[in-house]
Amino acid sequence: MFFSVLAALMPAVPAQAQAADIVAARILPQATSAGSFAGWQSDGPLTGDAGVPLELGDVIDGATLQLQPADPQARLRVRIQYETSLVLSDEGPHLDLEDWKHCRSDWEDAAPLDEAAHAFVLPTASPDQHACFPAYGQAELEQAIAAHPLVVGDPEAAQRWIAVSRRPERQAHVVVISTIRMRVDVRRDGRWSEAATVDFRPPPGC
Repeated sequence: MFFSVLAALMPAVPAQAQAADIVAARILPQATSAGSFAGWQSDGPLTGDAGVPLELGDVIDGATLQLQPADPQARLRVRIQYETSLVLSDEGPHLDLEDWKHCRSDWEDAAPLDEAAHAFVLPTASPDQHACFPAYGQAELEQAIAAHPLVVGDPEAAQRWIAVSRRPERQAHVVVISTIRMRVDVRRDGRWSEAATVDFRPPPGC
C-alpha cells in the first residue's frame, strides 16, 4: 500500500533516476527503551549518496527497512557502517570535531526479515563501535581546535576549548557516532554492486 501510494504521488523524474535499482525506501517507526524513531521514507529513487539528518533521541538501531527495487526479483543486500567523531564537552556547550579524525567500522550486514518483501532489520551498534577512535596527541588536537570554523579568528574561544581539552584524564573528550552509513547492494552478474548509499547523521554532540 505504501509503495503504490508513493508511486502515485511521485512526480516524473529524469530517465537516469528512473533507471535506479531502488525505486523507493522507508524505515518504519519504532519505540525502544533506548529511544524512538518517527520513521523515514525516501523522496524518490535512491541514487548515489544521500544524507538524512536525525533528530535528538532518534534511534534507528533495530528498525525495519523496506526497499522497493525496480526489479521485483532482484537480490538485495543491506550493509551498515558506523563512523565516529570526537566532541569536546564543557558540561553543556560542546565543540564537534566532525572534520577531523574518524573511526569507520567494518561493514555489517543487516539481517533479512523478509527477502520476498525486501525487508531488513538494521543492526545495533556495539559498545566497541561506539567507542572506536584513532589515537591522537594533545598537540594535534589543539591544532584541530585552532582550525575549527567556530573558533578561527576568535583567540578567546580557541583558548577556552584548548583549556577544556586539557582537563585531566581527558574527561571532556567524548567519542560519538556521527554517521550511520547504509549501503544497498544489488546482485548482478554473480557479483554485488552498490546501488545507493544513505548517510544518517545524528545531531552534533549526541
